[in-house]
Amino acid sequence: MPFVDYGLLINKYPVGHMSENIQALKEFDMFHCLLAGSPERAAAVNSRVPDLPKDFLQWLEVCDGGMLFDTTMLTTKSRDNELGIDFYTYGDFSNAELRQELNLPKEWFVFAIAVHSDIFFFDTTKKDGKVYQWDVEDEVLYMEWTTFEDWLNDEIHEAIEQIADDNLLPLAIKTRISDE
Repeated sequence: MPFVDYGLLINKYPVGHMSENIQALKEFDMFHCLLAGSPERAAAVNSRVPDLPKDFLQWLEVCDGGMLFDTTMLTTKSRDNELGIDFYTYGDFSNAELRQELNLPKEWFVFAIAVHSDIFFFDTTKKDGKVYQWDVEDEVLYMEWTTFEDWLNDEIHEAIEQIADDNLLPLAIKTRISDE
């Protein structure tokens, strides 16, 4: 499972604010570890959870999770043997015991975890394409975004601010690979 392919991302999002986001991801590559996706993986996720937003499924075709700066995006594979890294998967958050512990309804499709443990999800019963943030500690909905692309845009720009303030460092896996 290699890193995300910027050529595929640029082809998938040639114009608009997603194109700008891709340029920012490329510029700050040392600060994230996004994994390559594929149409097959997107189709597999969609077959298990058929009511996911189209913009999210489109993203999965080129990016299958990983570290989006300080946010963990879930993936379809639990381990990348080439990189020697373990990842959280969608299946990890389908576990009934964990869902009960975190008070997560089964209709919530979790796709990312914030550095402070909040959960980002889609409510598959609403079919509205919105991203919701669940405050795990206070057990309340904390925030929502109209689309996955809006959420992604905010995550990227928040990370760029943290990098500018020296509050976010390059990932060790990226610095190690660039040194080789």
